[in-house]
Amino acid sequence: MYTRLRLFAFMLISGLMSLNICAQDRDALLKKYADSLRYHKVDEHRFRYNDSFRQLLKVILEEENAFDIRFDSIQKIVSILSSEDHKMKVISWVYINDKEEYINHCVVLYRKKAGALTNIYWLQDKVEPKSDSLFTDYSAEFWPGALYYQMFHFKKRGNDYYCVLGLNGRNSFNNRKVIDVLWVDKEGELHIGAPVFYSSERDYTPQYRVFFDYADASTMLLRFEKEKKIITFSNLVPSNPDKTGLRQYYIPDGRIDYYQLKKKGKWVRYEGLTEFDLMGNQ
Repeated sequence: MYTRLRLFAFMLISGLMSLNICAQDRDALLKKYADSLRYHKVDEHRFRYNDSFRQLLKVILEEENAFDIRFDSIQKIVSILSSEDHKMKVISWVYINDKEEYINHCVVLYRKKAGALTNIYWLQDKVEPKSDSLFTDYSAEFWPGALYYQMFHFKKRGNDYYCVLGLNGRNSFNNRKVIDVLWVDKEGELHIGAPVFYSSERDYTPQYRVFFDYADASTMLLRFEKEKKIITFSNLVPSNPDKTGLRQYYIPDGRIDYYQLKKKGKWVRYEGLTEFDLMGNQ
C-alpha cells in the first residue's frame, strides 16, 4: 500500500515540475504537505505527506536560486534558520507517529559567499546518542536528529562555525534538547559537532555537543542571548533522590546556567546566571 502511495506522490510531483507550475501554486502544494504531515489524524497519511513534502522540497532545492527562497508559507510547521553571514541555511522539521516517536528531518544549504554555488546536505537521523557521541564529529549520514530553532554564527581559527539549538521530542516519557555545531571544511564536507564546549575554565577535554534529557511534562529553557554571546539553560535535577540517573524524571530546579563564548571559539560553562558573572567573564 505505502509503495503505491509513494509512487503516486512521486508521479504527481514530477508532473507538476514538468509543467513548470508557478511559484505560488508550488508553495501552496508545499504548504498542504507540511500542514498534513503535522496535523492529519491518520498516521499512515502523515507518513505519506511527510515523504511527499521531502520529495517536493528536494525538487525545489535543485533550482539555481534555492538558497534565496524564503518559504514563507511553511514557516509555522518547518523551522527555517539563516545565519547572520548569509552563508548557511538550515531547514528542519519533524514527523510524529502514533507511538509519539519523533522522526527528525533536516537539510543544510551552504555557500562560501553570496551568489556562489550552493552545497546541499540532506541529514540522516541515524545516531542514538550515547556517552561517546558527546566527543564525536559526525557527517551528514550520521546525524543526532533535532528540530533546530536557533542558530548563532561564530569563528574559530578563522573558520566559520554555526552553533545550533534544537529539540528532540524522543517519546512520551522524555524530551531532549541539544546544543550542536555545523561547519563545512575546505573540501566542502559538512561536519556535525566541534570540540568547543568546556564544562569549566579548567576543562581540557571539550565536548563536541551538549545533550539535556528531561521529563516530558517539564519545560526547559535553552536559548541564545546573542547580544551577550551566551547560551542560557535550565539546571536539571531528579524530581526526587530515588530517580537520580533516570533522565525521564529530571526537571528544572529554577537555577539558570550558561555557556559563554570566549576567545578562540570556546564555549565555557558557568553556573548561576547573574549580571555580576557576565561582567566578570567578558
